[in-house]
Amino acid sequence: MHAQKLRLCYLADLRSSHARRWVDYFARRGHSVAVLSPPFSEGLPSRPTPGAFASNQTAPTREGEDLESVHVHRLFRKPGLPKLLQLTNVLLLRRVLESFRPHVLHAHYVRIYGWIAALSFFRPLVVTVWGGDILEDQGAFSDFLGRKLTPFTLRRADLVTAHSAFLKQRVIELGKQEELVRMIGCPGVDRRLFRPGLDTTSLRHELGLGESRLVLCTRLMGELYNTETMLRAVPLVLRKAPKTKFLFSEYMAHTPYVDRMKTLARELSVEGSVLFLERIPHERMPLFLNLAEVFVSIPDSDGMPQSLLEAVSCGTVPLVSNLPQYEGLIKNSVNALTVSHKDPSSVGEAVVRLLNDSSLRSRLSEACINTSADCMDYETEMEKMEKLYYELGHVRVQRG
Repeated sequence: MHAQKLRLCYLADLRSSHARRWVDYFARRGHSVAVLSPPFSEGLPSRPTPGAFASNQTAPTREGEDLESVHVHRLFRKPGLPKLLQLTNVLLLRRVLESFRPHVLHAHYVRIYGWIAALSFFRPLVVTVWGGDILEDQGAFSDFLGRKLTPFTLRRADLVTAHSAFLKQRVIELGKQEELVRMIGCPGVDRRLFRPGLDTTSLRHELGLGESRLVLCTRLMGELYNTETMLRAVPLVLRKAPKTKFLFSEYMAHTPYVDRMKTLARELSVEGSVLFLERIPHERMPLFLNLAEVFVSIPDSDGMPQSLLEAVSCGTVPLVSNLPQYEGLIKNSVNALTVSHKDPSSVGEAVVRLLNDSSLRSRLSEACINTSADCMDYETEMEKMEKLYYELGHVRVQRG
């Protein structure tokens, strides 16, 4: 059985590896894809890595490979730009919709992207919630537009997808009919890549680790993710586990905050034990996770982060905040440790415990690997989404 190919139009931020992998899947399936995204050069390293999408051009995903069926259009969006002005992108979207004539319009993230999609009044409309776009404790409804346009967008959507039971329930609480909300990975874990047992010798040499052990802190640097708490825990860890390095990712973080954290590292006299990388390409993350002994994720609030699922799949022990969002995947002292995420002492003691108690770390790591079967699989989740696209777009399925 084969099906007529789809025309899919997305509003998404292609700086996100999750959005790029979503688009990548459907383009490789032979569907025609149009994406409206902020200029991809924003927030990227000065020397683009292989895999960067080029605005209004063919979109390469790996060196030497092109996706001729992906058409990228630049959204007028910059940090600090008034939201009302950003909503004028609906005019661009309408032009794209008129020329591209998609079977389905899909917005990733309710705020701005979902708002623009809903204001186009195109149907069928799919909206994927990511977490911060619908969670009050992350400011989703702190402004007038959020209070008005987010409920409007959810009402307009023919289908809402969420990547955790917690987020699905939150969408339902916001008034969406349960039958119109589906759990779909965003986009799910590629278990062919994210698995334990990878050879990390060359990466260890590349990072100059020597015999040092690695703690990975690659969530977005910022107040929400308590980067400062983790950094203040570093001296406490080094007193009991001196041969330890801590790796932070600067990708998509605000430059003033990154500069402040680098200054703090110097003030704490730990700059020699802290690595700040501009960006880690997603295809290299399995190596970083295999090299690390601990993965730290201690936000105030969260959805179900893809990075946490990937750490679990690699058997890298997570140290996480005690949040209800993680229920069903994370169990304290079973496959992870949970901590008081505002307390550097609590965080530091937990890191030391994981580093210095090899039997505990091995037990939790093994439990992570066993848990990985519960992580949403990339191929499976995208296949589910493809079926939903066909249903929504009423596209004829041919038998042959």
